[in-house]
Amino acid sequence: MNNQGLLSIVRFLFAGGAFFVSLSAIVGFLAFAFWPLDVFNHFQPIIFPLSLALFLISAIFAKHQPFKGLVLSFCAMGFVASSLVVVPEVVGAVQFNANPTKLSGETRRLMTFNIYAKNENLEGLFQSIEEQDPDILFIQEYWSWHRKGLEPRLSELMPYSVHCQGGKRSFLGVYSKFPLKELSIQDCVDSLSAEQRTSIIAVQVQDEIPFNVVTTHFDWPIPSDRQKKQRRVVADALNKIDGPTLFGGDFNSTPFSYAFKGLVDEAGMKRVVWLMPTWPAPPTYPFDMPPWMQLDHILTRGDVKTNLPHRGANGGSDHYPLIIDFEIGDDPTS
Repeated sequence: MNNQGLLSIVRFLFAGGAFFVSLSAIVGFLAFAFWPLDVFNHFQPIIFPLSLALFLISAIFAKHQPFKGLVLSFCAMGFVASSLVVVPEVVGAVQFNANPTKLSGETRRLMTFNIYAKNENLEGLFQSIEEQDPDILFIQEYWSWHRKGLEPRLSELMPYSVHCQGGKRSFLGVYSKFPLKELSIQDCVDSLSAEQRTSIIAVQVQDEIPFNVVTTHFDWPIPSDRQKKQRRVVADALNKIDGPTLFGGDFNSTPFSYAFKGLVDEAGMKRVVWLMPTWPAPPTYPFDMPPWMQLDHILTRGDVKTNLPHRGANGGSDHYPLIIDFEIGDDPTS
């Protein structure tokens, strides 16, 4: 093959890659009109820089028309579409992180942690939790053998707990240093053969000023109808709760998703973690990658003040835990 033939192949591959990335950005932006397309928005941390890089490369190195004009047009449309999704999120994160709330009262600490179903490093998991010393702990993918190995030690730190075990996404746990009272919206299974995909642990923490905590584990965004049904169930449940509330867990959804933003709005919640990737975490994968997806979230409602969140050690999980300090205001009904 001569140089001209090789160059033609490279041009074809470049154009195909540019078209695919740009089309992904465009359909992701258009997902507000057709919700199944929202799955592309979970990959915006990759799509956005790629669309910019492809645009710059084609502008600098493409020499001939109509190839250059065609690729530039695709890349420009893709970059603009991706920007319309990504830039508002980045601006919101900058504004949020630039104005941290100062906590003046007695603070509590919440930790949410997907410990990874295949994680056998129980010592690492416990050390990660013990190091953060949370007052409230949410655990997802908390299988029976995890619980058997961890509960005796966790109970020494946080003697009160509620568990779900079974179903498809129902391996959940909540631990607390304060007594817990189950709320009516709680929907928890205790059967390994259950087919239920949406379980909710919802309890009132019997602190000096009581407050509510809720956790769940959403399905993957594909097939999209599963998450859509789960979001409706969870939003309806959250709207039945009165008083200050903290809601967290593994949402399997990134902040760029229209569906995630819709859940926040429908449940009347406020985000307190912005652009803090929690997945993947080594050494679960064959090579180390920096975390680039925020799949774990913490939301609040009512008179709850929080400081800026941070990540903890992953303890062998493929997720990093999220930790946030908070205080409950004087109005427990808000």
